[in-house]
Amino acid sequence: MAFLNPLLLFGIIGIASPIIIHLLAKKKIKRVVWAAMRFLKNVVEKNQQRLSLEDIILLLLRCALLVLLALALARPSFKKGGLAGFGDSSETAIIAIDNSASMSQNDGATSKFEQAQKAAEDVLDSLPSGASVAVWLVSDVVKNVIPEPTHDLALARKSIREAQRSDRGTEMPSALRRMVEVLQRQPVSAKQLFLITDGQANGWKQLAETRALLDAAKDVHARFVLLGESEQHNLGVTELRMASALAPMNEPVRFEIEVANYGVADAKDVHVSLGIDGEPPGDDATIDTIPGGESKKISLYATFREAGYHSVTARLPADRNPADDQRSFAVRVIGEINVLLVDGDPGIEPRESEVFYLHNALTPVPPEQREKYYIKTKTITPADLPTTKLGDYEAVVLANVSEVPETVLVSLERFLRSGGGLMVFPGGKINARFYNDKMFTERAFLPAAFGEPHGNAEQQEKYFTLQSKNYDHPIVSIWRDPAAGNLASAHFYRAFKLEPAKIPAARAEAGPPAVVLNYEDGQPAVMERTWGFGRVVQFSGTADSAWNDLCIRPTYVPLIQRTLGALVTRQEENLNLRVGAKLNAVMDAELVGKDLLVKPPGGKSDAVVLRRVTATNGVPLLQFDVTDNAGVYEVRQGDDATPLLRFATQADPAESKLEDLPASDWKTFDGVAQVFRWVPGISLRGALQRERTGNEFWMAIVLLVLVAAVVETTLGNQWSRSR
Repeated sequence: MAFLNPLLLFGIIGIASPIIIHLLAKKKIKRVVWAAMRFLKNVVEKNQQRLSLEDIILLLLRCALLVLLALALARPSFKKGGLAGFGDSSETAIIAIDNSASMSQNDGATSKFEQAQKAAEDVLDSLPSGASVAVWLVSDVVKNVIPEPTHDLALARKSIREAQRSDRGTEMPSALRRMVEVLQRQPVSAKQLFLITDGQANGWKQLAETRALLDAAKDVHARFVLLGESEQHNLGVTELRMASALAPMNEPVRFEIEVANYGVADAKDVHVSLGIDGEPPGDDATIDTIPGGESKKISLYATFREAGYHSVTARLPADRNPADDQRSFAVRVIGEINVLLVDGDPGIEPRESEVFYLHNALTPVPPEQREKYYIKTKTITPADLPTTKLGDYEAVVLANVSEVPETVLVSLERFLRSGGGLMVFPGGKINARFYNDKMFTERAFLPAAFGEPHGNAEQQEKYFTLQSKNYDHPIVSIWRDPAAGNLASAHFYRAFKLEPAKIPAARAEAGPPAVVLNYEDGQPAVMERTWGFGRVVQFSGTADSAWNDLCIRPTYVPLIQRTLGALVTRQEENLNLRVGAKLNAVMDAELVGKDLLVKPPGGKSDAVVLRRVTATNGVPLLQFDVTDNAGVYEVRQGDDATPLLRFATQADPAESKLEDLPASDWKTFDGVAQVFRWVPGISLRGALQRERTGNEFWMAIVLLVLVAAVVETTLGNQWSRSR
């Protein structure tokens, strides 16, 4: 189909100029009667014929000059099948650059994101004059750098050059859907969609739906620019977590690191290191071999000398995909943990106390060392609860407590909302209806209702046991290793049936119930749920030896310690986020209304962001949602040297899978999108212009103009002398 630009082809009208000049310049002959003239009649007639022919030739040459010049300015071109038309049309375009974590892979000189920026500038240069363009950055979200098409191409170029890569995941179909929606709202007829990406297979799901979308958008011309080939050898840190229950000062804390080999060949002698707060590594090890396509875990240790918020970073030697060569984890190092034990059945002797075994499990050191031990316990009776300030403790344990007054329930609500932890152990003295009505139904503290107790504590020859495998919950995950002991060795003679809460809960603060541990018959033995910024763990049996012998088994101490760890580190769960997630951190009450400085990973001084601490439902919160980059963020007040808070974000491990979408899958888009494979050094601008307009031949026309001009000048000079 031919396309003509009428503004440029108006130049052809100039062909009339030499004709008009020729007619105006034509001499008028004045007739003079002269008898001798008849002798020259034959000669004059011959000269007039020659002069008329010369004038016609010069006139045609001058007209041809104007026609050819107008055609050259219109820039005609040929495509397969014939004449394509003339360039310089008016159109609108969206240039979308993939800025996901996988775009960090490089060829040793430049990253794919830098290559994408260069390709985007080539695309911009390929657009005809008068075009409008929008610039987007796309990953698993869309960042509209220039949301709507603009004619300010200088601004578009500046936006492309200043764009930043993120560590987010990849999800291209949703970005394409939004691009099509914006383009279809534009009033122009020529609508171009450019997506510049590494073509990572992980980001292209729902291929059939995406093709249908582009097929339905008949007025949108889609082009995918694929950047080179994917890296075939890649090692990545895919997981970093604290394996110890707690992180006390001056004691080794174990961290578990998972390293994956995304290549085909085996990776040998893989060096892994662990450092604290950006300092040189304090521990390291070497993994002998990681087979291609597999992963291995290794444990390294960190010792913290100061309480407060710290970070640890696991590192691998640098490779061609630096985004996954390290992974960070934020941890709150504890100077002291205060636990309040509420004893619902003190007994006469110390060993008869409901919390006797709990106290010893929480402080498993000789009595003379308990003053220096980081866990401190205080035991009170239920009568002391109304006058006890719960905010002085990190965790509260209700052990066989019959019920508590309404004022205590209000205090518990405030305590949990601010990040405190609650452990509930039943027994023969509890009022199950009170717990079910007030703490389960009304306030949704408990993950389960107490059903009818089953078993007989007096008949110890009949017992039931805990599950012996499938320890999936973090509290009991260490028992996946048989060397850690056997939870199924404990005998249970009596226990309450736990009836899990329905979802959603009656209170918005309540999270979904989760089973920590089952009995062998599949009935829940221990359950938990988050509540506000806190956590509640509910047991079905007693904390002492009245209904079971768990408390005298070797597994009791690590079980209670890890349960306490789950309660205390509930807030730390909010300190380790997936890239792009929002931070909600509980701060000190005196910071409400004050602005804090948030420094992003590797951020310069001009990258620091201000955020104000606000009181939300009575809880002092710092909220921050600019978390597109993986690593450690530091929160400070003014010029304080010590951060008030550190938190970390981690990229999706799927971004380390660098395989390209297969060529057969790209064929899905045949007929609805053009796919370009681009590498540095190749002119994308020229390829796009040829794809749009075909091969222009205006240069050949310019040469014809020059030839015609030379011929016209030469003939004009020669014939004028002969006259």
